[in-house]
Amino acid sequence: MSVQIVMDRSGDTRHEFDAVDANAVALAESRFNELTGKGFRAVALGRDGGGSDRVVSRFDPNVEETLFIPQLQGG
Repeated sequence: MSVQIVMDRSGDTRHEFDAVDANAVALAESRFNELTGKGFRAVALGRDGGGSDRVVSRFDPNVEETLFIPQLQGG
């Protein structure tokens, strides 16, 4: 099971999807495109927590955890 974690002002929301379910993958890809289109940064989280995280610009259904971080705003 893969998960997309969306950070926002209220905390975080987790959206799980099965990478072998075509409908779930389509929904996850749509969410990825919507969020990155709004300026969220997508980060594929590494399994070991040892710094293997990487910023991604394209949806990959095989990434187990993707963290979406909102764009920082000054003020």
